[in-house]
Amino acid sequence: MSYQGLSIFGIQLGGINTRIWPFNGLIMKGAHHLSCWKYGAALFNTVISALYVFAWIALFRAAIAMGAAPGVSAWFPPAGLTFALLLRFPRLWPMAYVGVGYIVATAPYPHSAAAIFLSWAIPPTTYVVGVHALRRSLGYARIDLANMRHLIAFSIASLLVPIAAALALIVTFCADELIPWANYWDMVLRFSLGDAIGIVTLTPVLLLTRTDWVAATSGRSLIWLVASFAAIGLALYVETVAVVLGQDQGPMSYFLMLPIAWTAMHFGNVGSAASSLIANISITVASWLAPDHRIVAGAPYFMLSVGYLGLIIGSMTSERERSVQKLRVQERALDRAYTHFTGQQTAAKLAHEIRQPLAVVSTYVEGLVGYIEKDANRTDDALMLAKRTDREVQRIGEIISAAQSKIEHAAGQRETFDFANVMQDVDPLLRQICKDHGVTVSFDVAASARVSGVKASLQQVMVNFVRNACEAMSAVPPANRRLIVESSLTDERINVTVSDNGTGLAEDLEKTGHALFASTKIGGSGFGLPISKTIIEGHGGALSILNRPEGGAVISFWLPVVKAPRS
Repeated sequence: MSYQGLSIFGIQLGGINTRIWPFNGLIMKGAHHLSCWKYGAALFNTVISALYVFAWIALFRAAIAMGAAPGVSAWFPPAGLTFALLLRFPRLWPMAYVGVGYIVATAPYPHSAAAIFLSWAIPPTTYVVGVHALRRSLGYARIDLANMRHLIAFSIASLLVPIAAALALIVTFCADELIPWANYWDMVLRFSLGDAIGIVTLTPVLLLTRTDWVAATSGRSLIWLVASFAAIGLALYVETVAVVLGQDQGPMSYFLMLPIAWTAMHFGNVGSAASSLIANISITVASWLAPDHRIVAGAPYFMLSVGYLGLIIGSMTSERERSVQKLRVQERALDRAYTHFTGQQTAAKLAHEIRQPLAVVSTYVEGLVGYIEKDANRTDDALMLAKRTDREVQRIGEIISAAQSKIEHAAGQRETFDFANVMQDVDPLLRQICKDHGVTVSFDVAASARVSGVKASLQQVMVNFVRNACEAMSAVPPANRRLIVESSLTDERINVTVSDNGTGLAEDLEKTGHALFASTKIGGSGFGLPISKTIIEGHGGALSILNRPEGGAVISFWLPVVKAPRS
């Protein structure tokens, strides 16, 4: 029997949660149907509990079959199962005691009744309390390993909980003379390492949801996926064969770092969790096939470092992907709003232009009707046609008036705000746009400049300016692409400039004053700046664009500052 098995500390349902990746859809559908039944919840919990016990016993037997040191397994997967159960199904915490109970009931444990009770109660109790503390520190939110704060809290708990359990549990074994006191610290270290490896290796896999798998694999070709895991498989093959052939496993083990890091960088948490699990299973199998090899003693340390390395890289990758996705959503929302605003401005101008000719037509029709009414010889059909024409003209005017009223209502509510807030809200998006175009950007916007207007419209203007400037620098070598957004403040206004070192404006456009109706980017329509000019002028400001002497263009605009009322 494995001493490491004693440190298993409560194997709860974590491993068989309702959101396990491949079976998530099926399990969740079943859970939904069960919830509609009177006893559905109880039955569901019973099924999960049964699966947990079955998985716990299977993992325990696998752990003790692959001993990496005398009587101690290299890692203890049931610890990861329990940790995941307590995180995903906290109400099923009593199941944590079932796994350890199986060990106590079937293994030659301590002789005294007190020692038997403590060896059964200490591990699961420590896990229950430790995971509860972890959940409490996160506000009882679902743990998200793509969130760096959650990852740090999880990593700390994955080390402290096994250490706390081992410190108390080994005292029981030593007091009952099952383990010599001289071996106390050595056994504490081995127990702690085994359980920590089990947690950091297995728990992340069990916490993955179907959404995580879809997000990690969507948009990637089958060849890309096969190549990723083939790289891990090749490294594992080299690792295992090296041990079986009696070669030095140490140098070969470091090859595992490369595919794990690569997979974590490309697939985030899904890649890191899956590759770390596969890697540690391979190391365990290799150690089992060559149990007397000299590198076996250091395997737990390497396995633990592999687990945390994958978690850190995967978390950073997933967090970045989520941030980029949020920025993309924000950018699309601003684009839609900008397009909508463009349509509004076009409709407003058309309404203004059409209203005058319609008025003339209406006057002509009225004259025609009067002429016909005075001449009795005119036919009734002509009179009817003229009246109908007049009614249609009036109806068109009413439609235009209604459309213009909607446009004015959709323009947004004006408010007073600090212009710096305009930049702060879209700062991540603007920086991402610059990063996508390989542009180095510098923002220097003056604070405490209060303006009156529609914040969303001004944000649309800034996004448009920055995007146009970045696209205008597409022909410039990436190392030389520079964008500067800065502002200055006076008593009456705030002045903002957006400077780039792109292609600039053609000389004839700058001289003729048509710069606002030209595009500084290849293939541009030239409509963006006139619309932005309309928005700026609608806020009481003015806009201009000029070439810079050193190359590129500079867009400048100013807005009136709202002065604070005197006390």
